[in-house]
Amino acid sequence: MKIEELALSFVPNLEPRAIVHLLELFGDAGAIYACSEAELVSRAGLRADIARSIASGTGLDAAAKELKHCESEGVTVLCASQEGYPNRLRYTSDYPHIIYMVGDVSLADSPSVISLVGERESMSSYANKMVLRTIEQLADLMPEVVIVGMLEGAVDGLALRYAVNCGMRAIGVATVPLAQMTVESGRHLATEILEAGGAIVSQVGVMSAADRDIYSASERIVAGMCDAMVIVECGQMLDIARCADSYGRTLCAVPGRATDSMSWGANRMIASGLAQMVCTGRDIAEILEQS
Repeated sequence: MKIEELALSFVPNLEPRAIVHLLELFGDAGAIYACSEAELVSRAGLRADIARSIASGTGLDAAAKELKHCESEGVTVLCASQEGYPNRLRYTSDYPHIIYMVGDVSLADSPSVISLVGERESMSSYANKMVLRTIEQLADLMPEVVIVGMLEGAVDGLALRYAVNCGMRAIGVATVPLAQMTVESGRHLATEILEAGGAIVSQVGVMSAADRDIYSASERIVAGMCDAMVIVECGQMLDIARCADSYGRTLCAVPGRATDSMSWGANRMIASGLAQMVCTGRDIAEILEQS
């Protein structure tokens, strides 16, 4: 990886989509940093302050320190132009230019990858039972399927843990730098996933500035890396489901009681035809086989 490729992610106010636009326009990161402020403004339409930052080499020192730190911690830094960057994610409309991974990087390109999602902070006993039953059945029917999800998500995290317990491999998505994970951010679960041959991915580097929207950005990674997304329980339409739908992913939903407010979102998605109804792991397996 060239330092310039990583450096772009440290330029203040330069959004991921803007980085992709620049790379498409100029060909590579080195050429971007070789441009003058005026050229970046006139050709790429960048704001003057962002163009000035790039022209002055902003991000290069931080990128060098970041790469050194990642090497010492065993973290793989992947640029979208590199071999090994997840193919499903690469072909989304707003893919992250840089991701950080530990574990088996190749898992992201497994033939079948699914996610089970729901409300971020809570879940009912019904959802717990459905997640367990679904994972157990998938482990019997399609043990090669990889489960991807947010380490900090209530449903996601449970699905990841059950997958590991059932002998499946999993990819956990973190919202913090991989070398700085805490118990609260899913460190224990991440350790279990890695020991079982899985992988952990994050969009956040050690030198990265705090991003208030990092959870949403991390959800986009989950949506981008899966073939199918199963909504287990939600009181309203989830942003991650909208994202997965915009990427052309197959949406499935577990039905719930009509009188249960936590089932409204999933039931509505089924009724509108946005998601296919699934009640068992076999239902999901059949959908994957047909897609």
